[in-house]
Amino acid sequence: TAHMKAFDDIVSEQLHIPKDEITDALTPKDVPHWDSMNYLLFIAEIEKEYSISFSMDEVLSAQSLGAVRSIVREKGVAI
Repeated sequence: TAHMKAFDDIVSEQLHIPKDEITDALTPKDVPHWDSMNYLLFIAEIEKEYSISFSMDEVLSAQSLGAVRSIVREKGVAI
């Protein structure tokens, strides 16, 4: 079975945040690399890694890492 990447690993890779600085409270204004392009790439990577898909509404409404994590959990992924 394929081992799923940890959520924090994806965050670290896509948004260039050191793993020890990742918290659910982070928002785009806290993260220099969190622009619209990188955010969409980050979401795409999460969708691919966890075999889920975000609605455009979910993508636009998630304003923090915690919100993104909540959406992933709501889709049945244990992260």
